[in-house]
Amino acid sequence: MIYQLHNSLSGYYFECIRYEDFEWPLHLHRHPELIFVHEGQVEVSVDDKVTAVNAGEFALVLSNRVHAYHSPSRSVVDVVIFSEEHVPFFARSIYGKTPDRVCFTCDQAATHFAREVLLVTDHIPDLYQRKAALYAVLGNYLTQVTLTDSGGKNENLLDRIVQYVAENHTDAITLKSMAKSLGYEPHYLSRYFHSRIPMNFAQYVNLYRVSTAETLLRNTDLSITEIAAQSGFQSIRNFNRVYLECTGHTPKEFTRGY
Repeated sequence: MIYQLHNSLSGYYFECIRYEDFEWPLHLHRHPELIFVHEGQVEVSVDDKVTAVNAGEFALVLSNRVHAYHSPSRSVVDVVIFSEEHVPFFARSIYGKTPDRVCFTCDQAATHFAREVLLVTDHIPDLYQRKAALYAVLGNYLTQVTLTDSGGKNENLLDRIVQYVAENHTDAITLKSMAKSLGYEPHYLSRYFHSRIPMNFAQYVNLYRVSTAETLLRNTDLSITEIAAQSGFQSIRNFNRVYLECTGHTPKEFTRGY
């Protein structure tokens, strides 16, 4: 599984990318993800439930949901990543709730608006236009899904876990230290975490650190030693070992364009 740090940053984040024959392994990020299928069919897997999305249909994956994509045949798909800051009223309406589906359709006006404003790959649209277009699309979504409460005080627990790791990944954090900070019993938190994310907590922390390291490798001139330290690794040896386990290549191979 991949933790996409670049799709989890705060602020008015927005990006649209077009893919052909869309394939993406299990991944996780904080920002919601909207897809529109232009041609073919895409299978969307969210929390182990697979949904077929056909040409002319949308799908929405909410914040911090483990998901993947597979195209059984040729497909053309636009993928829009947007931060919840764009749509705060929508974010509040779904807070602590779980939808019964990811696939939905839009009326003709909203689809046209989305094509003109959201589904563009050559520029970033005006902030107010993208907010309006997102609300038009998400308004259709809300009329077609059933939202159920995620359950009591745990409704935002995964968000709190993800935030804790983001803020403390450079320290020697453990499940026990996180449980103490969040006010939970470690065994309970371990079971909860594994029920939502298909790995243990230590693996997730390493994945987050590797994602941080790749961002630094891609966008800075820092040395590998400096990147290892800023990503939360205590030694170069440990950094190289974990990085290879998570990505299949070493940090040096990444910088050489392996």
